[in-house]
Formats: sequence, structure tokens, C-alpha cells
Amino acid sequence: MFYFIGHKSIEQLRIIMTQLLPSSRTSEQVILSHILLNNPKADIILNRISVEMFYSNDYKTIYRAICDIKRRNIEVNIDTIIDQLINSKLNISDYDHILTELVNKPASTGKIESYLILLLDKYLRRSLIISANEISKLANDNSLSLESVFDQAEKLLFNVTQKKPNLGLLPASEVLLETFLDLEKRSKEGQLAGIPSGFFDLDSLTQGFQKSDLIIIAGRPSMGKTAFALNIARNVADSHKFPVVIFSLEMSRSQLIYRFLASEANITNSKLRSGNINADDWKAVNRAIGSLSDLNIYLDDKSDISISDIRAKLDNLKSRFGNIGIVIIDYLQLISDMKSKDSRVQELSNITRSLKLLAKDLNVPIIVLSQLSRNVESRTNKKPLLSDLRESGCLSGLTTLYTSLQTTRSVSLLNKSKTNLLGATQKGHQIALSHSAIKSIFITGFHLTYKLFAIGHCYVRLTSNHKILTQNGWKKVECLSSLDLVSIVDRNNLLYVYKDSSSLKILSYFSFLMVSNIFPARQEIVYDCWLPKTNNFLANGYLLHNSIEQDADLVLMLYRQQYYEQDDEKQNLADITIAKHRNGPTGSVRLIFDSESASFGNIITP
Repeated sequence: MFYFIGHKSIEQLRIIMTQLLPSSRTSEQVILSHILLNNPKADIILNRISVEMFYSNDYKTIYRAICDIKRRNIEVNIDTIIDQLINSKLNISDYDHILTELVNKPASTGKIESYLILLLDKYLRRSLIISANEISKLANDNSLSLESVFDQAEKLLFNVTQKKPNLGLLPASEVLLETFLDLEKRSKEGQLAGIPSGFFDLDSLTQGFQKSDLIIIAGRPSMGKTAFALNIARNVADSHKFPVVIFSLEMSRSQLIYRFLASEANITNSKLRSGNINADDWKAVNRAIGSLSDLNIYLDDKSDISISDIRAKLDNLKSRFGNIGIVIIDYLQLISDMKSKDSRVQELSNITRSLKLLAKDLNVPIIVLSQLSRNVESRTNKKPLLSDLRESGCLSGLTTLYTSLQTTRSVSLLNKSKTNLLGATQKGHQIALSHSAIKSIFITGFHLTYKLFAIGHCYVRLTSNHKILTQNGWKKVECLSSLDLVSIVDRNNLLYVYKDSSSLKILSYFSFLMVSNIFPARQEIVYDCWLPKTNNFLANGYLLHNSIEQDADLVLMLYRQQYYEQDDEKQNLADITIAKHRNGPTGSVRLIFDSESASFGNIITP
């Protein structure tokens, strides 16, 4: 137990008495002087640093008073600071000379940013020393198990790494300067903006996998999704010092290692697993083991993993290494959320959103593998499209969407930058209409649409895999039966409607009607749109759901024509289609696929 005196514990005071903790009195003085003299960058300082970053107790007290004054929107000067100190019942005579000294301090010759960096550096070093002493005390406590000591030590060190402040709101000029310096560095060194995949043509289009991006690799079974992801993992681990993490919900660690070995040694997986290998093969295997052992790759094969489990493990790894190269999850549809009470469709939507937030929080690219729907198999041209993503769907360009209950626009005429659409939010058993800004609206291809009729209501034209709200939650059109009731909002029946902030409560005019008919309509250009707030939208009076690719920054589709038909010209070739690219061009690249070792390679042309 620690007993606190002022702002320091007895344990901290013991450390201070035995060793001098790192500090920079000059930087603390320059920063406070900068604020007291109302220099232009005073607000930037207040956004970037906190009270505990100061080492001197006197300077801590003054800075705390300054922060309190700013929160009340009062001008910061000596008089207001003295008033604040008096209100805090402090002896003002102790601070008169300190404030005078700060105001009269000669102007610094260096930039204020350099003093801020120095202040942060000393603060983090002090925190690290205090944590190290805490760890030493834990290690000497024989009543604790070694596992408990490691866990607590890990938390202490992780807390220090998390003390680097969030800079909050920054002027565009600062961000532009950072961007310019980064651009200048890449221009001189010829670097990609992101992490290279190791496939030259793909990297040329994507500029590598960008930090904080969510990347979906999609394909039908046996297209080589896992093999492609493992090749990327191997390439990234070979070129980066930071760890590559693979969460395999389908394959065991042993199966993954056999795949790595087969690809590295250029031996078929079946031959390795059977153990029927000759002397030359053994040499290749030994070389492969030596190469793979040097790579910083971490494997997790827990089959029922959740997003919270993934986050905890990645946080742990980041605290040990300072950063993570790339994260691969195989595959999306196997991730579960035991706490979710939503339908599976809504749950998957929440999972993709959580993965995007995780990628952003950790500042690391996350690659997720996903299955494509069986619709691919029913087409003559089996090359996949964005709308083939399982759990996805699209609607006709003539579908009416609602900007309000009185105003509508067709999908193909919407301007995403200026339009809010009506969708629905749910709290308990209460469903309410709510506006949400359109994040993106895009053409997803040329598909067969179906007309869905509810009894006594107009039809909506959409693809068979689009989701609609029923009495039993979200369902795909292809899964509906005559026993299903689908959600209807009738804008001509507006009895008992009242406003509650940004939502409209749905009372008598929200209902569920029986499906009367569903039949094929025609082949046409279809669309999808993303409303981040609601993840659904009102269309022709029906409530429809978004697609899972809404949160993805990059969607890659795998296709091997050889799987469907023998073509000597396209033997051992794979097409990688960039179906969605939030920050760059779409397109297609071709790679070599070696079915024997299940590996992909670049096509080298003379």
C-alpha cells in the first residue's frame, strides 16, 4: 500500500531520494513563459501537455492554475493566475517571485516544439524509472507467482508507452508540414507510402498496405486466399523488423506451419505431411526452417476468438515490440461476438466496424479474409465482383431513398457529400428513424435484380443477397419465405409521430407486412451505399441493410480461371482484382500461382 504526500507516494519519494530523476528545468520555464506572455503557440502547448509532465511541483501548480483558467475561457496573465492560486488556498507569497521570474525570462532561441519534445522525453524517462522500481519491488515479493509478476510488469510498462499524449486538434499547417517531410523522404528514398506486400504490380496500384487500413481479401473456396495471405505475411516479415500476427480461426498452428514450409521449400503440402521426402527434400526443408525461424511471425489458432480477445493480444504484443507490422485474420465469418444479441448480419457489420477501429487505434494494417457468396457459381462469367461478398447486396439505381419522410431521391442521382438519409436505430424494443450522412455510394456491378412485393405495398428491386429487416431480424432476400413479415414505413400514415432530438419515433406508421411475391426482374447496374451511423437505410419504404465491405479501405478479389476450366494460356495464373480502394485506383493485377506448393509469385517479363 502506498501513502501519498502531496502528489507523490512514499515509494516515489524513496526513489527520488536515492537517485535524481530526469528533468529539464529550462524547458519547463520556457514553456510556462511562452504561455504567460501569450505567444502565438500558447494554445498548441495547452493541447499537447498535461500537468504531470512537469517535474517541479511549483511549475505543476502554476500550470494546473493556467489550465483551470483556460477551461473558464478567461485570459491567462499573472493577475488571473494569482487569483486562481488564492482561490486554491495556496500561499501566494511562494509564487510571486516565480511568476515574475518566468515573465522576465529572456526569450528562448530555439523553437517551442523542441522544448515540448524535451519535456515529454524527460517525463517518459521518469515514468519508466518509477515503473522499473515498481517491477523490482514485484520481483522481490515472493508471495506473488511468477506469472502474476510478469502480468503486472507488462501492464506497468504498457502504461508508460501509452503516456505519449494524444495531440488532439492540430492546425492544418502542422499536419501539412509533417506530410511534406514524409513526402520528401519517400521521394528521395523511393519508398512506398505503406507496407509492401512483396508483389510488385499490386504494390504499384496500392502503394503498399497503409497503416490503420482495413483490407479484405475475398474469394470462393479453393481460390488461394489463405495461401495469398501467408505469402504476404512471409514477405512483410522478411522486410520489416516488427512482428506479423496471424489469427487463424480455421486452421491449426501446425497446418499453417506446414503451409509455410511447403511454400518456402517448394515441396507439396501433401508430400510433407506424409513424410515421404527424399534427401534433397530434407535439405530444402532444413533451409526453409532456417529461413522461417528468423522471421518475426506470431500465430494464434483459437477458433472462437472475439474482437476483444484480438485487441488484448495485439495490445500485449505492441507493448513488447513498440509496433506491429501487419495483422492477418482468417477468416471474417468465423469471428464471433458472444455478447451480441443482434442478428448474424448485424453482428458481422459490427465486427467489421470494430476491426476498422482496431486498425486505426493500433495504427496497423489489418487484413481479413472473407468468403464470397455462391452467386458467383451461378454466373457464366465467374470473375468475382464487390457485390459477391458474403452478407452483401445491392439495389437498383431507380430505388427511392428518403432524405426525409416527405422528400425522396433515387439512388443513382444522390450526391453523397450533401445528403443525409433516413435509416433506423434500435434501443431495446424501440425502433426509431434517424438521419445519417452518406459516407459513400457506388456502383457494384451489373446484376440480376428481383422484385420483392409486400402485401398492400409497392415493390423494391434488389439483388438476392441484400438484407431486409423482418420480424426475426435481418434476412437476405433469397432466404425469405411466404411466412416472413418484412419491415414497412408508410410515409402517408404519420399519426402519433413526434421528434426526439435527431430521431423520429416510429409508432403506428411502422409495421411488418407479409411477403406476397418475389420474382426475377432484370439484369441492370446496381448500387450500394454506406450510412455509418445507422448501417441501414429506408428504400421504397422497406428497411435495408449495408454491406460488410462498407468499413474496408481496400478490397482484393482472388480469381483463378484454371479452377473452373482448363486453359493452357492461363495455366498457373491468378487475377487479383482491386474492387474497392478508398485512397487510390482500382484495377487488376496478375500473379503466378504454384498449385503444388500453394504459393503466389510475381510475373517477371524480360
